[in-house]
Amino acid sequence: MKIKNKFTGMVSVLCLLIVLISCSETTPITSEVTIFPSFEIDEPFALIQTGSSFTDSGVKALAGTDELPFTTSGTVNTSQPGVYKLEYAATNADGFDGTAFRYVAVVDDPSFIASSDISGSYTRDSNSAHVMTLTKISDGVYQADDVLPTNNIAVVLFQISSTEIIAPRQSSRFGDIVIDPSDEAGSSGTILATGDITLNTFIGCCGIFTRRFLKN
Repeated sequence: MKIKNKFTGMVSVLCLLIVLISCSETTPITSEVTIFPSFEIDEPFALIQTGSSFTDSGVKALAGTDELPFTTSGTVNTSQPGVYKLEYAATNADGFDGTAFRYVAVVDDPSFIASSDISGSYTRDSNSAHVMTLTKISDGVYQADDVLPTNNIAVVLFQISSTEIIAPRQSSRFGDIVIDPSDEAGSSGTILATGDITLNTFIGCCGIFTRRFLKN
């Protein structure tokens, strides 16, 4: 029994030496590192007047400090009020893709939209436990924390007139979210004279949901 233990100990020491030698400074462990594309956008949300001209200023696509070529998709129809999305895409040296977006709101009265503020807390008319909060992030642009309480569906909304708000197509864990009749029939967003808001929200998994929110 003692001989067996001694032999086992010697084998263990030899194994340890092999591991130490295989991981020495002459044969270091290596790993591959890739830097994913990132983007610098000077104006992610633009507000322009119907009928005016629009020039896309593009973005700066980067992998670390190295600039990358990028492509642009999407168009802006300045003759038609609405919200238009421009998508920028770039690929790094290792073949990994990245995307970024610019939203352009075409409106009839930009000065009114810029001075308007519909941010605040809203309670669903039929359930006081269901609350939506809008936070203003730019002129005419709002972050809704949940358009279908209590599902935590965060959506970016755009006010394009005194009575209309739009949510261009966005992704969520429930599928695409759209509040824009020009994109998804039956969807719409209305600001009422009382300051309340009605949303007919299209959710990819399940169709249209109608909610009326009372301004607190």
